[in-house]
Amino acid sequence: MESLEVILATYIDVNLLLLGAALVWFAARKLMLRYDFRSAFTSQFTLLKMLILCSLALPVVLTVSAHMFSSALTVPVNLSDLVLSQYLQGNLQLNPSFLESVLSMRQNLTSQIAIPNHPLVSLLVIGALLTASFMAARAVLTGFKLRRILGAAHQWRSFGRLHLLLSDTIHVPFSTRTLSNRYIVLPSNMLARGTDTKVAMAHELQHLRESDVDWEMAVALLTPLFFWNPAFHYFRRQIEELRELSCDQKVLSRGLFDAEDYCQCLLRVCADRFKRPQLFQLRVPEVALVETRIGLFDRSNRPARLLASRLTSAVEGGNGKQSLVKVVLVASLLMLATGALSFVIQKPHDWSQDRLMLSTIINLDRLEQRNRIGLGTVRY
Repeated sequence: MESLEVILATYIDVNLLLLGAALVWFAARKLMLRYDFRSAFTSQFTLLKMLILCSLALPVVLTVSAHMFSSALTVPVNLSDLVLSQYLQGNLQLNPSFLESVLSMRQNLTSQIAIPNHPLVSLLVIGALLTASFMAARAVLTGFKLRRILGAAHQWRSFGRLHLLLSDTIHVPFSTRTLSNRYIVLPSNMLARGTDTKVAMAHELQHLRESDVDWEMAVALLTPLFFWNPAFHYFRRQIEELRELSCDQKVLSRGLFDAEDYCQCLLRVCADRFKRPQLFQLRVPEVALVETRIGLFDRSNRPARLLASRLTSAVEGGNGKQSLVKVVLVASLLMLATGALSFVIQKPHDWSQDRLMLSTIINLDRLEQRNRIGLGTVRY
């Protein structure tokens, strides 16, 4: 049971760090869009991927390190200890019992989830597990759907492990992969438009070079674990946006296509394809030339806004390159902020000196209350 609580505590740390990292990225992206990084989409995408990997890995690394080197590794500071220190110094005026309950909330929550002893908690845990199981089942079904699409497609060309397929059932070109092969699937009727075929192939090949399909599949696998976390969905949207902007920029920077032809291809592919999905529509793990699927609860028509951004970026041109020094500097600041957050959100020590002092204050406060009650009873 102790191992389960450790896993749950680490899972909570990952989710908290994702929330903090999302706020950091939101602020950093706003600043980048106002200064030199405005059109450096490739650099932005690289920084985003580094931040996400760091947010997912740091809590796990800290937990493993704490158990492997428990005698040598101690968390230097965390938010709970900072708040408690400010209270003991008299900078915060709070009821000691209330403060203690707030500081113990996380540990109590972990224990409640590990061993639910309240009907509401049990219901929430069961609901979360059922939802995660449903999403995991959907992920498996999407794999079968992807296999069916690939099996029904016609082999056009093959270059080693890269296969170019033609499909009569799809309308938007996409790239995907299996464990051993890479695929680019094109609509059969696109062959009649030579320029569009070349644009689609160049775009999807670039996605395969940048391992964008691998990231898409990783996000799909992580969705059952973090479906309830708004930061996860925010990062997913950021990945989709920067992935496409970066890919467009790299393809156009080679000078093989005119910006007008490129934009016309995007518009022709997405024409009349913006459709709101049904509740249980399966989304296969792939990276399409144009995102045309509107979320069930999306009222802002995000695919259309992303397409507009891509068209604007293509027309404005530029390779979006940024100096390595600036990229390293921004990356260092992001990693520093994430590292600081990872320590701040750590669970405090159960019996630190400050916690013992707080426990003493609470006991003295309760004793004083009892004495007042006793004196009041005697006088009566």
